[in-house]
Order: sequence, then structure tokens, then C-alpha cells
Amino acid sequence: MNRYSATSWDRLLTCHHDWKIICLELIKYIDHSIFCGYRGEIEQNRAVASGNSELRWPLSKHNQYPSMAIDMGPYFKELKNTDWEDALAFAAFAGAVLTIAKQLYMAGKISHQVIWGGDWDSDGRTRDHKFRDYPHFELTEENVWNL
Repeated sequence: MNRYSATSWDRLLTCHHDWKIICLELIKYIDHSIFCGYRGEIEQNRAVASGNSELRWPLSKHNQYPSMAIDMGPYFKELKNTDWEDALAFAAFAGAVLTIAKQLYMAGKISHQVIWGGDWDSDGRTRDHKFRDYPHFELTEENVWNL
């Protein structure tokens, strides 16, 4: 059975309640790590400087507490890590996250829809964006799923 490491769990605890519901359902099916929840000012501006974010403090959804954004990805037991170069693994993982989030939203168990950083406009295409942030997901009140 999959379970979170202490580090992933601590990061999840900095996130909005909807993320806790989504992730606790997701971990039942797919082993994954949580890389980031809430980010403070220094950490956010470092993420911009390193090219991992385009938004300076306090404009990222990671900068709200609890965090409306989460960075996470598939964990591979044989690697004892995430394969950061495997874009297809991140895309498959995103499909699972979005499916579970949509099911929970439709069942009234969460109050937000989810946007993935590999498909910012939720049109199903990943190549129509300059900035691709495959581990990034964020909660939104927009109707991105056209429900």
C-alpha cells in the first residue's frame, strides 16, 4: 500500500483542504511525492530565479496559506525517486490527478476545479504553452471543465 513520506505529508499539510481530499484519494492508486505546497517569499523568488516559476512573490497560488497550489509527481520505487526527465510519466500522472479531482468535484466532496501546469487552459493540449510546469497543479473557481 502506498503512503506518504513524512516530508510529503508535511508539505500536504500546508495545502488547502481540497488538496488533502484529492491527494488522500490519489495515494490509494498511484505512489507519488509532494514536492511543494506553501511557499514563502524567499522560496518563491528562488523558484523564479531558477526558472521553476514565472510569478514572483506574492502572485503565485503557492503563496497563499493554505496553498491553493501543489507540486507533485509520480514516485518510482525502483528509482527511489521521481524521474524528472519523463514528461510522459508526468502527463499520465496529471491525467489521474485531474480524473480524481473531477470525480470528487462532481460528487460535491471538493469545492474547486483543478488546473495542471502542463495544460494551463485545460484544452487537452500541452504544446500550446511556452511555460510548462508538469509537477504543478492549482485549485481554481473558474469553470475550466466546462461543467
